[in-house]
Amino acid sequence: MIIAKLLKPLILFFYFVSFLSTSQEANNKIHIQIVTEHLPPFQIGTPTEVLGFATEIVKTAMLNTPYNFSIDVYPWTRAFKMTRNKENTCIYSIIRTPDREQQFIWVNTIAESNSSFIGLTERKLKITSFEDAKKYKTAVIRDDISHQILLKKGFKEGINLYVLNNTYSLLKLLSQRKGIDFILVDAYTIQYRARYNDLDASMFEKVFQSEEQPLNYYLACNTQTSPEIIKELRLSIQKMKVTGQLDRIISEWRYPNLKVK
Repeated sequence: MIIAKLLKPLILFFYFVSFLSTSQEANNKIHIQIVTEHLPPFQIGTPTEVLGFATEIVKTAMLNTPYNFSIDVYPWTRAFKMTRNKENTCIYSIIRTPDREQQFIWVNTIAESNSSFIGLTERKLKITSFEDAKKYKTAVIRDDISHQILLKKGFKEGINLYVLNNTYSLLKLLSQRKGIDFILVDAYTIQYRARYNDLDASMFEKVFQSEEQPLNYYLACNTQTSPEIIKELRLSIQKMKVTGQLDRIISEWRYPNLKVK
């Protein structure tokens, strides 16, 4: 009885120390800031949360690591700069190009895409090459892969290239502004973009696909991010590929009425 009375304070002491240690460990957990743009159905910014199949992939991958994380939607240019300038910041869905190679650590692929010239169905414009497209004006998002593609192909801003900062307005610009003939985006996103802009997707048609091979979308991180963090993230996504979880997430989103609200 006496021994029990003596041990009780000691047990409480060790319990308290253990609790403080666990609490401190939780508070010291590394936080990863993840940024992206609004690009349905890859990532969809809503007033309360970020949706989309690429978002689901990134969230699932993060939950299988020991890190805290947050996901926020910004205009693409801002998200791009934040990731370049801030340690432990990652961005998705970003296409890997030679120009971007040294600007980020490329964690793993999460999706594929093809860029296509999209026009208004009623105008029935026809092009079969980039040279044909130069006769018209195409709108793109600043610093997006489509912007970079057209600059390399010799398009000139103010002549046959119109550059925006916000993905939300691309379809409305095409549908409402007479001086814009095409936008350059993944044709798969049109039905989702239209829905989020209260537009009829049948108003738009794919006129010309710019790439024969799909472009790979990545999760990429700031170059100062710890190698251990990169290793954990890369392995987590790779496990999703091996188990088929990544493909299942993408397949669910191929039907727009499943999750788009």
